[in-house]
Amino acid sequence: MVSKPDPEIDARLSEILQNVKQIDLFMDAIFSFLYRRTDFYHIMTSKTDAMGLPPGAARRLIMQTYLKYEQLKHGVPTEPSETDIPEPLNTVEVETSQQQNEAIQQPKGKEHLKPSKSNIQQNETKQKTISSALSQADTFNGAMCDTYWWSQSIKDVDIKVAVPHHVRKAKQLDVNIQASSIKVTLKPTEPNKTPEVLVEGKLKSQIRTDESMWSLIPGECVQLNLEKRIETWWHAALQGEAEIDPKSINNSQSMNELDEDDKQGFRQAMFDFEQKQQGKPTSKELSAHEMLKKAWDVEGSPFKGQMYDPSVVNISTG
Repeated sequence: MVSKPDPEIDARLSEILQNVKQIDLFMDAIFSFLYRRTDFYHIMTSKTDAMGLPPGAARRLIMQTYLKYEQLKHGVPTEPSETDIPEPLNTVEVETSQQQNEAIQQPKGKEHLKPSKSNIQQNETKQKTISSALSQADTFNGAMCDTYWWSQSIKDVDIKVAVPHHVRKAKQLDVNIQASSIKVTLKPTEPNKTPEVLVEGKLKSQIRTDESMWSLIPGECVQLNLEKRIETWWHAALQGEAEIDPKSINNSQSMNELDEDDKQGFRQAMFDFEQKQQGKPTSKELSAHEMLKKAWDVEGSPFKGQMYDPSVVNISTG
């Protein structure tokens, strides 16, 4: 099934592509995000693992998606056949929480088996574990805390606060973002009831409120995107919380986090590398040739009237 185009997603991806200007850098940005911010590359070792994918599943998923649009491009808008996709070397059977619930409630023969209290408790514990483990994908350079989890880049901090399943609209919440503090409150459903504070505290460092925002993922969490006032690594999101090990911070920057000069320098280095690999002149050598072309046919030049021949000049760019 081909996904229906989403204008907002197209706009964001187009912006990334315009920034990096090359398809290989664009793909690198996509997979870098999957590596840093999700459990896409985490391999499950048993069916009880709540995080990651079975061995070979990630490659299989990528291949399925690629083949789907390759076939669409060539006029065959059908799903890729199973024979086109390489089988994983190892497999792990994985049961979802829903399947586990159904297995407990499934009648056997004519007899309807009621789940025991211990089975229900074990299942609830497993569901909590799964929820907790999946949240670890959002703790890049951050941590999982009691009521929230956070991640960071050198420029901003993302804080996600879990909300009850019935919270579906932003108007059910009161989110207060200040330069040095945050507070997320669940509004009462009945008059005279006290609002429930989901998270409250002073930030580890100050933020720019005019560049910060929040959004609701219905039934899951509130996401706060906070821009740091000073570009520095935080050891905790809120004061008083346990601090992360500074040595565990991945301080590499993505292309989107670099300024324009650094981006241009990176693109030039990539271009020069590709040119050298193909035995072609680098950007500096091309620039030198352009200057020589202009001087080749000027008055007083011994080559005036002749076609420019780069083989007669020796260019050294250092």
